[in-house]
Formats: sequence, structure tokens, C-alpha cells
Amino acid sequence: MASKIDKAVFDTGPFIHLNEINLLHILNLFKSIMAVDEVFNELNKNAALHGKIKNAGNIKLFQLKPKSKDISMLLAERYNINLAESSSISLAMQEKADIFITDDLDARTIAKNFNIEVHGTIGIIVRAFRESFISRETAINKIKELYGKSSLFITKDLVDWAIKEIMEYGKH
Repeated sequence: MASKIDKAVFDTGPFIHLNEINLLHILNLFKSIMAVDEVFNELNKNAALHGKIKNAGNIKLFQLKPKSKDISMLLAERYNINLAESSSISLAMQEKADIFITDDLDARTIAKNFNIEVHGTIGIIVRAFRESFISRETAINKIKELYGKSSLFITKDLVDWAIKEIMEYGKH
């Protein structure tokens, strides 16, 4: 099993989508999950989920420093993204996070422009399989559930790609 990722910053979406498919336990892939107030505020809209996230031992609330707050506001204005996304990108820069987890396409693009490694919910599921947190069958079924039952908009091509990655992993 590979080592856990030390520092990951999460946007709201992946928490919601992993919860929708009953897969929050794979958050244990990360030693430390960082989130900003704005993410917790968005999670407040779902009290049960907010409680699950708040009580997870490896999820910590982080405050932006003044310079990072300025960067967050600038990102939100310039790229027309919400404050949770811009603050999460700013936190990833501030804390030199290993990875930023978001399902928002605009936030992904912006983060990549700042040389931040970005992955989404599907990437977490694939990694959980590769690191033996979940079985091949579970990974495939959860990706199918993500496509068919969750609020995440993903294309059939992305689902097919992820399933192919899982099926081919370890065969080389």
C-alpha cells in the first residue's frame, strides 16, 4: 500500500458526492484534509453530512491569512467562481498542499494554472482502489453509482475511462 497523501485541500463537491454513494470512509487516504470556512458553510446546508465531515478526525478547518484572503477575492472576481472554490485554491497555495480535490471544472483549470495538482471524486475512488482501500468491484460499482445516482455531472466517457483504468491496473 502506498503512503497517504500528507496535505489535501477539499472543496465542497467531493464531500457531497462521496457521501451520496456512501464512500466517505475513503477520506482516510489522506493524513490531513484541510478545508476553509466557506466549504463548511456550504456543507451546513446538509446537517447530517456536515456532522459526518466535522467529526472526521483528519478534516481540519483552516483560516486564510490576509494575503491569501486577498488572493481568494481576486480569484472569485476574475474567474467568476464562488468563494468556497476561490478560498480553497488560495488555501492550497498558502499551505503548499500536495493536492486540491474539487469536481468544479473552472476551479480545476484555475488551480492547474497555479501549478496545483488537482483531482476529483473519480480520482479519489481510483486511488482508493489502487491503494487497496476498496476492491476493484467496489470501485467500479461506486463510479457507476456516481454517474447514475449522485448530483455530480460527469460524462459517460469519463466513467468509461475510469473503469478501464481500474480494470487495467496491475495487469502490466
